[in-house]
Amino acid sequence: MTDGRQSSLAAEKLGSDRLLALGFLLGDHLGGATEGAWRATAPDGGQVVLKWSANPGMVADYAKLCSGLDTLRGRGVPVARYLEVIPFEGGTLSVQQFLPGRSQDRLPRAVVAAIVEFIGAKAGIGGPGPADAHDWGAFVVQALRKGQDVWCAHAPLRDWGPASAAFLHRIEALGAAADPNWFPDDGLVHLDLHTDNILIEYDRVTGIIDWEGACTGDHLYDLVQFAFDLDGHDQPVWEIVDAACLSPRVIEAYVALLVLQSMSAAILDRPFDMERQLARAERVFDRYAV
Repeated sequence: MTDGRQSSLAAEKLGSDRLLALGFLLGDHLGGATEGAWRATAPDGGQVVLKWSANPGMVADYAKLCSGLDTLRGRGVPVARYLEVIPFEGGTLSVQQFLPGRSQDRLPRAVVAAIVEFIGAKAGIGGPGPADAHDWGAFVVQALRKGQDVWCAHAPLRDWGPASAAFLHRIEALGAAADPNWFPDDGLVHLDLHTDNILIEYDRVTGIIDWEGACTGDHLYDLVQFAFDLDGHDQPVWEIVDAACLSPRVIEAYVALLVLQSMSAAILDRPFDMERQLARAERVFDRYAV
């Protein structure tokens, strides 16, 4: 059902009158708040997804991203076509192909295998550069040492309590010893590959969505993030990471970054989830001796 608050937010940001002038009828809110997605009816009557970004610079990023996604689609990965990118006052609106399917927390083994294959297909594909960094390695190390804005801020872990502060101490120590040159930079990173962004229909992947944060980097980061997310849904699949033969120090850095990001987000938006976050962090840090 449509979330009235989010629909009001959409109307305020996008401007209902302007959308109508462009020929779009706004429908259900599909997710996100500050950077949300809405189902809409296009001028030709077809169903599309409107994705709002508060970053006006996304126009340039979309040009690089769409080229990479076209290549990825050509390799058999179900990603939406970006039909139009429209600069708006204070942000950017993209018009995307609507893909069928729904997300689900626990995944059939066939879907897990398909996602592993799709992650491998991202090797050798470029995209926009990482935020606030010249390359992927610098982005990772900076996040571990100092954070990356609200995406993986250090302050929430430092201030929430002794347990999160202890994890932050371990994360910062790992970051202090890390070298940006450790990290491969030869693929496209989704950067938010979790079950909410995987659409499934009849045990088949019909879409991988929400590419707005994607960047050039180590495409196998997404493999670690995918396993990390499933671990949080009581479906450990760490064997897919072990089979990828990543350097142990790279895996340690990636799981530390994921713990940082997930805890920071939970403290800011879902503090009730911190017990689960702390338990997962301990499991994963123990597994990879972080």
